[in-house]
Amino acid sequence: MAATVAAAYRPMIRSRLRIPYGIAMAGVILLGALLLGLFFVHDIATWRFGDPDDLMRLQEVRDWMAGQSWFDVSQHRINPPVGLAMHWSRLLDVPLATVILLVRPFAGQTEAELWASILVPLATFAVMALLVATLARRLLANDRLALVAAFFCALDIGMFSIARPMRIDHHGWQAACGLGMVLTLIARPTARRAAIGGLCAAFWMHISLEGIVFTAGCGAWLGLRWAFTSGHERWALPAYLGGVALGSLGFFLIGHGGALFDRTACDAISPVHMTIFALATLGTGLAAWRNPATPMLRVASLGMTALLCGATYKLWAPQCAGGPFAALTPLTYRFWYLTVAEGLPVWKQPAATAIGWVAFPCIGIVGGLVALRAGSSSNSGSGSRGAILDYVVLLALATVMGAVVSRASGFANIVAVPGALMLIQAGLPIVSRVRSMPVRVLASAGLVLLLVPLTPAIAALLLFAPRHPPSLAARTLAQTGVGCIALDNVARLRALPPGLFMTTLDSSEALIVATAHRAVGAGYHRNVASMEDTIRFFIGDDAAAQVIVRRDGANYVFVCPGDGDAMKWAKASPYGLAARLTAGDAPVWLRPVQVPGLRFMRVYAVTG
Repeated sequence: MAATVAAAYRPMIRSRLRIPYGIAMAGVILLGALLLGLFFVHDIATWRFGDPDDLMRLQEVRDWMAGQSWFDVSQHRINPPVGLAMHWSRLLDVPLATVILLVRPFAGQTEAELWASILVPLATFAVMALLVATLARRLLANDRLALVAAFFCALDIGMFSIARPMRIDHHGWQAACGLGMVLTLIARPTARRAAIGGLCAAFWMHISLEGIVFTAGCGAWLGLRWAFTSGHERWALPAYLGGVALGSLGFFLIGHGGALFDRTACDAISPVHMTIFALATLGTGLAAWRNPATPMLRVASLGMTALLCGATYKLWAPQCAGGPFAALTPLTYRFWYLTVAEGLPVWKQPAATAIGWVAFPCIGIVGGLVALRAGSSSNSGSGSRGAILDYVVLLALATVMGAVVSRASGFANIVAVPGALMLIQAGLPIVSRVRSMPVRVLASAGLVLLLVPLTPAIAALLLFAPRHPPSLAARTLAQTGVGCIALDNVARLRALPPGLFMTTLDSSEALIVATAHRAVGAGYHRNVASMEDTIRFFIGDDAAAQVIVRRDGANYVFVCPGDGDAMKWAKASPYGLAARLTAGDAPVWLRPVQVPGLRFMRVYAVTG
């Protein structure tokens, strides 16, 4: 930030500081990684992961390294003997396993896993910071602002959410794919660049089918741009869709081999999706070859392709019309899906959270619109007007996605960084007209500070956080929940003979990572039966819970009084077992078990 102000007002200094761009970028990214490490040093020291999915990813890596098949990503220690069905990508286990293998001979398995949980997210950060800087460099035609863009990534709420130490889940890699798409698809892409963007889209959807929304949106924008501009761009859309189709087939083969070609999945890439992508490639390729003379004819040709693809999907996979969560029962939808905050729209979040997620992407959109209004061109010190328009459209798409599904806001916040820098670029010349040097420097610094990615989130927290802080009892209960499922605490359960535990959906991951025990269920939507058993056990009465626990063959039950699931279920069912156990009122068929050193957790053995 200081370098930006100096570059704007001190040309003499600028002429003396001629550090090569590549070296400067490497230094900025390294500084950003160090900052992220410092921000989350407590999490590192206490082995605190950001989400149960991070723990599940770690266990998936362990199982693969212990001999589980590359093509089998099921978690066999949950919902035995069937196992927990998963749709995750094994490819994302590779960097974690690589770090563990390299470090383990020198530090042992435990420390190697810790280093992997630190270094892999920071590598993801470095990839995204470099992509953002390259995007900013192309849009702003300014090396110094590109360096600032890379530094801003370390101060971005999106990066804190998806690519910080101990955050080893897949969301960071998804965002990196999205950035690759934005970078390759702006500024009238060639067929080659568009195909690379399609490969990025294919990898995103291989990781998570959530990427299909941004993939379709980018394709729609490429189609509209061809329809309403000159015809020389007509091969970009077929090349993009061809990259999507071929990339999806390639990643499918890598992930599944020759299996699963006879199955249709609604939550992962399967033959129906690959067929749709191939049809879209052929249809748009034919339209580009014919190159209709008028915009309306071009739109009509693309529309016919879209209708063909939609009809094929509807006929082939009618069961997927309700989306990947359509198979949930009313009970699991109510007591699990609607309680996962990251999957809900921002208008169902607390005001401070909603505004904190949406504000910075909106700032980025405003910055892009300001640059467009200024009629910027490459000759005036910024990127082309067409590139900026592309950027604004794709950022707006990412922002809408984040508004509908909150976890997607992390990606939108990262993409918004170049837009905020456009406002800085537009504002500094105005501030430079101030005659007083001290005032000018302060105003410049203030402008930059206002547009740091974290500023809107901090302001939202200060302005819209609840006026009355939680009571001491509420704070104690929340801290109890966090400390209860901390890995060092759950590890105390190793003192018990290995067995099957009935516990809340968000506690199972810590149990299997920290011990050799197994669990009945966990919060993953392909496993409706075990999820429903778990929920019914905790919200049901004594008789219903006893039937479920004996049918599943569980040996133990544990619950944490401050656990989010336990509190929600106890509130929804005041006379259910969750309410009774959190209050310490166990039925006679559950015998309390004392475990040395165990904090907060209530553990019971199933008797009789």
